Amino acid sequence: MDTALDLSFADGSYRFWLPLPQALELERRCGGKSLFQMYDQIGGGLAIDGEAPVYVGGGAAMVTDVREIIRLALIGGNSCIVDGEEKQVGPMTAKQLVDDYVYPARPFTESLHVAWSILHAAITGISLKKKAGAEKPKSPKRSVKAKSSATAG
Repeated sequence: MDTALDLSFADGSYRFWLPLPQALELERRCGGKSLFQMYDQIGGGLAIDGEAPVYVGGGAAMVTDVREIIRLALIGGNSCIVDGEEKQVGPMTAKQLVDDYVYPARPFTESLHVAWSILHAAITGISLKKKAGAEKPKSPKRSVKAKSSATAG
């Protein structure tokens, strides 16, 4: 099992990882909330429609939490491939990427899904066999159809 993941993000493919120093900093910067609490809050409002993440209501995700999860996981992962060139991702680069490619620069649902995927990898791990095949983590809790039928009528 591995707790890092590689995602298409911003202008390339980035490694996201929350090793212990970044995980502790995340909890501190987000008011003492645990990773598990953030995972539940973010996943509570997300669903997947085909391949696209959608916000279906509910959940209690906070903008600061989402931005910090992504920033700190970029620092922890410390690598990317942009235009075929492998590079390191330090704190200043991570901050700039978050400013340029995370809410409010892009729709918040995109940022929610990236943050949830990072926490999913940190909490549940990713099978190295699946990782080699570039499989995505399972979707948060429900699909759009399940949510629509649950709220109908």
